[in-house]
Amino acid sequence: MKRKTFREWRIIADYAKNIDELDLKSMHRPLQVHGHETPSDLSKLTMGQMVILSQTKGDWSLFYTICRELLSMDEKETDMADAVQIVMFCGWAIGKLEELNKLLTSIKSPHTSEQLRAGVDKLNFGVFGLVDWYARRMGISDHEEVMAVPVLRVYQCLKMDNEQQQYENRLAKILRETRK
Repeated sequence: MKRKTFREWRIIADYAKNIDELDLKSMHRPLQVHGHETPSDLSKLTMGQMVILSQTKGDWSLFYTICRELLSMDEKETDMADAVQIVMFCGWAIGKLEELNKLLTSIKSPHTSEQLRAGVDKLNFGVFGLVDWYARRMGISDHEEVMAVPVLRVYQCLKMDNEQQQYENRLAKILRETRK
């Protein structure tokens, strides 16, 4: 049986099943897609790529965006590639992106009662807030520079700053209690 190109498969799949019903995250990474070696992990994913991928809708454009951002494949090349390889790689990438998102959002510092009364829990600036925070932290004046920074480096800095803030909160509490 002749293998289908991604374009052929996409046309058939449009009639057969809703893309949201596919269990993409359970896919395994192929070693290559249409002659492009696939990354073994997403450790080199930049903030810019993460922003682009997180803003892409969960339709067919997601497949093209993943192939463009992670494999440097254009739409025509993606259409001509083997459908099984595209779907497997994109499914694997979607699962890894979700893991990265969970990792980033897992960093939450417990807030003091004073911070909560002041409304710290209402502050949510999304991914731009993360980019802006990193730029300020590193003394970078152009947010575009941050877009080239690997996501895992930003995560590590966020984790360190969070641990430092937790320490400072504990220390402040101890100092307040010893002054009583």
